[in-house]
Amino acid sequence: MEKNFKGIVVSSKDLKEKDKQITLFSVENGLINLNLKGVKNPNAKLKYAKELFTFGEYETIEKNNFFVVKGCEVIDNFYNLSQNAEKYLEACYIIGVIKAISQFYQQDIKLFFDFANALKTLNYDNTQNNIVFCKFLVKIFETSGYKLSVEKCANCGERLTGKKFLILNTGEIVCNVCKTINSFELSNLLHTNLRLLSNTEYEKLHTLKLNTIEECLSFLKTNFKYRFGKEI
Repeated sequence: MEKNFKGIVVSSKDLKEKDKQITLFSVENGLINLNLKGVKNPNAKLKYAKELFTFGEYETIEKNNFFVVKGCEVIDNFYNLSQNAEKYLEACYIIGVIKAISQFYQQDIKLFFDFANALKTLNYDNTQNNIVFCKFLVKIFETSGYKLSVEKCANCGERLTGKKFLILNTGEIVCNVCKTINSFELSNLLHTNLRLLSNTEYEKLHTLKLNTIEECLSFLKTNFKYRFGKEI
């Protein structure tokens, strides 16, 4: 049976002497493994199809319960990511999140397009280090039903005008009245920058320069841990 998958390569491993198995995060099936025959050969026609970050439409045929790639039309290879160590590392962090929260054979179109937009922005725009990763995490919370409440207290609904707190075991931002023993205070600057990240789309991220980007990233990683029970 023949089947096409449109997706982005998130990992690969060796199979036999000259073969590779790639993991594709696809539009149709979420994570899926595809086998490529002979692609470790320098003259292999499909050697480009095994590379990390390759975004393409993969033509496959199912053999013995495995999908074997017989063709690939590349949509984008996000070339700039492999030419810049900092961008490459940031893109790998984004892939790490995809692999942490995605399931094999489980479609998630919203997550796929957030992923593709993040890689596109990182590849083509001159953005501050880690700002795309931070935006991606903000979007992950939103699409997973955990949208950060940066304008109003997540508990009482009042506007966040005074002190703001993160409740660790829920990942919610609340006011001084609604804080719990298991919470810590957010600085006004961190809260302002989280609002900027929440309200700025990918195509405008190049306009932002956040002085507390590492603090934002640390906050979002902590939030991710409590939301999903996994470290990134």
